[in-house]
Amino acid sequence: MNTTSTRPWAIVLGCWTLAYGALRLLVPLPGGDRHADLSAVPGWAVAAVCLLGALAAFAPRADRAVLAAGWAVAAVLTALGFVLVLDLVAIALPGLELPFALQPFLLRLGCALTGLAFARLTLTRRRWLRGACPDCGRIDGETRLAVRPRWALVAGYVAVAGCALRFGAQTLWHDDLPIGMSTAAWVFIVGMLAGGTLLPLALVHRWGEIWPHWVLPLAGKSVPRLVLLIPAALFALGLVSYFGAFGLVELVLRAVSGEPTENALFLWLAVIGYLAWGAGIGVAAVAYHARTRPECPQRTNVRRASTDRRRVA
Repeated sequence: MNTTSTRPWAIVLGCWTLAYGALRLLVPLPGGDRHADLSAVPGWAVAAVCLLGALAAFAPRADRAVLAAGWAVAAVLTALGFVLVLDLVAIALPGLELPFALQPFLLRLGCALTGLAFARLTLTRRRWLRGACPDCGRIDGETRLAVRPRWALVAGYVAVAGCALRFGAQTLWHDDLPIGMSTAAWVFIVGMLAGGTLLPLALVHRWGEIWPHWVLPLAGKSVPRLVLLIPAALFALGLVSYFGAFGLVELVLRAVSGEPTENALFLWLAVIGYLAWGAGIGVAAVAYHARTRPECPQRTNVRRASTDRRRVA
């Protein structure tokens, strides 16, 4: 397997991961709710995960054990930064007056980005191992998702159902109309509703690839992929990591310990709705990415070389 192109990147990632693990191990964290997600996992445990990640990154060859370690590190580090979603909301909508502190934000950001970097490195290594294109993952330039598969359509509507469950539970348990909310709060709610209805439906329908006729300035033109993929990634990662790593785990621990939970049924429905919402968008986004990505770089280079040879001849 030729991993020459990924080797420098892997070494840099391994060095950074060791430095981050040392930081979390040696630098004490102040108290407070805004640090709860950071202090919930001991520093030595984070350092151990980072050490495993560094060993995987420094590995000269990628076998199944190295790939498994890479995926595990990616999942753990991404999940450990789960409150990052609230930080991003606080930055985007300061009118909500959510608590924000710079140090935990930077630590969470570093943790999540490191996890995503490991996911990217491991994915590239797996492609090399399969003999696929390291850039797009296709073998011989072919894709198995030339058309929308049925499971992608199901995933899109699962996301819509999850959003409906979440807001439906809110309506049943808290039926007061939020008339007096601030503008920022209304923007947040409208954005969440759009992310739970328009976004997943656009990922699985034709009007998510070609602007529909009612979008007059852009009607008939191709929708830029990132217009849907960036918010889809944010929703999927944010909802699954936050409500999976925090909400669901907390509810399960309380149920096992017998600790009473106020509005337990509402919380269970809300968390399940959020998880279905995030997972559905994630699966639909994977299919949308595979269906709309440009031609394989390897095939483009081969075609260009063949054209140049014909011109020379």
